Amino acid sequence: MAQETTFYENLCNKEGLDLRDNRGKRHNLPLVLLAIMMAMMRHRDGSLSSLHRSLKNNHDKLCEALSIDNDGFVSRSHLPRLLAKVNRKVFEDLLFEYCGVELSADEKKWFAGDGKELRGSIKKGDKRGEVSVQIVSHEDGAIAGQAFYNGTKESEKPCLQQLVEQTGIRTQKLTADALHLHPAMTETIHSTGGIFLIGLKENQQELLEDMIDHTNAFRPVAEAITLDKGHGRSEIRKYSCFDVSGEYFDVRWRRSGFLTLFRVIRTRNILKTNASSEETSFYISNGSAENAPEFFTAIRNHWSIEVNNHYRDVSLKEDQLRTTIKSVNRVLANMRTLVLKLFQRWKPENMVAQMHLFQDDFDCLIRKLREISFL
Repeated sequence: MAQETTFYENLCNKEGLDLRDNRGKRHNLPLVLLAIMMAMMRHRDGSLSSLHRSLKNNHDKLCEALSIDNDGFVSRSHLPRLLAKVNRKVFEDLLFEYCGVELSADEKKWFAGDGKELRGSIKKGDKRGEVSVQIVSHEDGAIAGQAFYNGTKESEKPCLQQLVEQTGIRTQKLTADALHLHPAMTETIHSTGGIFLIGLKENQQELLEDMIDHTNAFRPVAEAITLDKGHGRSEIRKYSCFDVSGEYFDVRWRRSGFLTLFRVIRTRNILKTNASSEETSFYISNGSAENAPEFFTAIRNHWSIEVNNHYRDVSLKEDQLRTTIKSVNRVLANMRTLVLKLFQRWKPENMVAQMHLFQDDFDCLIRKLREISFL
């Protein structure tokens, strides 16, 4: 039986990864990328200087562990210039070869699509910067796809639509915010046998008004109530499913296959002050009302992508890292995607505590990476 090739070996052998001119190459790019990802695993993200210090302090140990020549480490000033020479498309392909999600047409899975701004990329005088768009599995938080756009020039809608097509998620089940309720998205998913469940708000005013009228005129075909307590508050969610297969829809929606409407009434109560608030949300889908309980769960689980964003912001300190070099922001974001995948494999009880252990014991990190054929 042939020995399994490690991620680092594939990184070293990947053609087209390094965009530098071969003349005058000094630093080992795959080694630098590996060292930065290991720095992220050691809770050193948040600034290029912090990542570089980890790279510098552990360079000798890493070279020894990999049994490679120690030709010195990259300087802090040269680090962003080196990262800018990474072929991001090639790196992304390798990343998702290693940690991608397997899709099956027979057993469709639920995924959530959404965008997250990289706040450290916002230039002075601008209101928007680089935005990472991700598709995340409801089941385990695994990232099925990632793309980027610049918020000052481009829009999230075509970016997510293109990602849905490229990753094959259009044949699966997708939840998304109301921003993505438009014919180009719904037709793409419906025509390929996929299922969508997308928020319905004022950005589609006429459709929203028609659907509210439907809820006032007809009884729901299925209902459910849930109660959640935590963080000093309680939340009651009342789910209702309506069959809208017989409704008239504007010509622009005819090929979207709308079948069901979902209404969620959330009543929140702050336990300490007893202050309460109520919010009503609507979602529309091409799925059958017979599967209403599954859709109720999918609406709740859409927040899996927010959990993923929380890990990136709080555990990995993504928003704290400030650089206006687009290519550097995007390469580092891809690295965080891979780092999160590794922690999902390890399943530590406390992610930050595991990072602190790696800080104190570099050899422990080396052992853990070898266990999963990363090194």
